[in-house]
Amino acid sequence: MGTNWKIRWDEQRHEAIEIPPKAYHFFSQTPAVVAESQANYGDATLDFHEITLIFDYLGFNSIEIAELLEVDPSTLFRWKKEDRKLNKGISKSLLEIDLILAKGIRIFGSEELLSTWLQLPNEAFGQQKPIDFLKNPYQIAHVDQALESLSWGNVS
Repeated sequence: MGTNWKIRWDEQRHEAIEIPPKAYHFFSQTPAVVAESQANYGDATLDFHEITLIFDYLGFNSIEIAELLEVDPSTLFRWKKEDRKLNKGISKSLLEIDLILAKGIRIFGSEELLSTWLQLPNEAFGQQKPIDFLKNPYQIAHVDQALESLSWGNVS
């Protein structure tokens, strides 16, 4: 869902500008993306400060963040203090989550509506919340599949 601007210069002259949607939502300095379904991250790594917005949006506490990053909470505190560069594997998982969130925001039309959907038990997830699936790198694809189904009209 891009942004369309219609500019009317005068009675005869009109112009339309379309700004395409961002492939990513929370990360401003992102690697090149081939397509939404096939991201090319290259050797991208994120700094710790770059991931705080996404975790704030998801409402993850420090224990949940530590579990997702597979580190001890004390290690997480140290990484935050040092603004540590995350490894490629962790960065890739977080960039994938961000792609999924960007897709969800385009489908639902706002961060608020996507957040509501993520927080509610859902039949597509066996009455579990979609946000719980984002906490496991092996399950985030399920959220992407559910959003893709929604974009094609499947109600879940």
